[in-house]
Amino acid sequence: MFVFNCIAGLTKPILYSYLIEVVVKEVYVYNAERIGVLLMNESKYFNIKASHKEITVEYILNRAYNYLRRPITLLGISPINEVIVESALDAAKNLKAPMMFISSLNQIDIDGGYTGWTPEQFMRYVNLKIRELRASIPVIMALDHGGPWLKDKHIFENMSYEEALEATKKSLEAFIVAGYRVLHIDTTVDPTVNKPPSPDVVAKRTVELIEFAEEIRKDKGLSPISYEIGSDRWEVKDIYYVKDLLSRVLNGLREKGLRVRIVFIVGDVGTRVSPGNKLNVNKALNLVKLAEHYNLYLKIHSADYIENPSILPKIRVGGANMGPMFADLMFQIIRDILRKHGSEDLTEEYFINIIINEIIKDGRWRKYVKSPSELFKLIGTSEEYKLGLMTRYVWNSKAVKDYLNEIFSNLCIEGINGKTYVKKRISSSIKYYLRCFNLTNIAREI
Repeated sequence: MFVFNCIAGLTKPILYSYLIEVVVKEVYVYNAERIGVLLMNESKYFNIKASHKEITVEYILNRAYNYLRRPITLLGISPINEVIVESALDAAKNLKAPMMFISSLNQIDIDGGYTGWTPEQFMRYVNLKIRELRASIPVIMALDHGGPWLKDKHIFENMSYEEALEATKKSLEAFIVAGYRVLHIDTTVDPTVNKPPSPDVVAKRTVELIEFAEEIRKDKGLSPISYEIGSDRWEVKDIYYVKDLLSRVLNGLREKGLRVRIVFIVGDVGTRVSPGNKLNVNKALNLVKLAEHYNLYLKIHSADYIENPSILPKIRVGGANMGPMFADLMFQIIRDILRKHGSEDLTEEYFINIIINEIIKDGRWRKYVKSPSELFKLIGTSEEYKLGLMTRYVWNSKAVKDYLNEIFSNLCIEGINGKTYVKKRISSSIKYYLRCFNLTNIAREI
């Protein structure tokens, strides 16, 4: 199963069958022998066979660009916590738009990541929420930055290439078996050398991991996977390197007789996760041209806070990833609630202290500041957003979750559903980007 893996009211035994009866107007089935992939518009009964046309991420993009003549940019959201995931699904349902969850190895992995979800557990969670929401929308499940040293643990434990590669392969297998059908293979990082890995090295490692993924997929009898290659984290920024990498990967796959679907390429377009984030339009246009030469789409990473997001579909960018900014937004929302509805025991100051103490325990504050004492100094400055970004690592810690429950219980006494309030505000932000990316009603029209 790859994209739309659940329908309200249907159970697994029904979906496992080769003849599926669902309430739909138009339905395309992808891999019905597993959990089923359905796009539906509630109208009347149809009998759907598993041989019907597959819906893939390529299908959504190609249908929008080539049939509807409507350029779109798929929105990828990091599944940072339950509130953000549910907010994203609710926003997509309301606008009848596709939703793509891009799970990094730090967030979701066989060890639970910082969300506490394994790939299988997160897949089940999304299934459950789609059923509860009765959301008849495309939901794309994707792995983001799957490669050696792209999980913080690989760096913290000073893993060799062989160790990091083996850990990555175990993770890839878990994502593939769980049903993810978009895999970002990223081999552009190598802390064991003092210069960025060359296109030749990155290409060989990329092909090796794609070959491994295809072996697992075929061995398990699973449906085709769509791949994303390249990275904005590669320290070489010139488009020449992306072009060279793409050519080498395609040649390497051809030499091994691997017929796979690469849908996205990624390159540096000047975006950085910070307020005032600006797209280098010329770089993006050049990469779009390169991608289209190979019948691929450009995917932009680090699109958080991006200015003028509506330009992305206009210049034919196929996808854009966001995530940390929604952790920051949730941080600001909770602080706002405490300022307005706090009590002697529930204060903004105490909440910030809990957050910072958990961030210190987590250790990844080192990505942003030199010492833990600097974390407190961020409050009230133009750099405060960094603390908000760091909250993504600790929303699922027991101390933070317990304090949130106290806040929501206090709001309940006042007749306010705190969790619903937070989700509505995050959902509103996500809707803004869905509209800017020209995704409204795409679930209906494709």
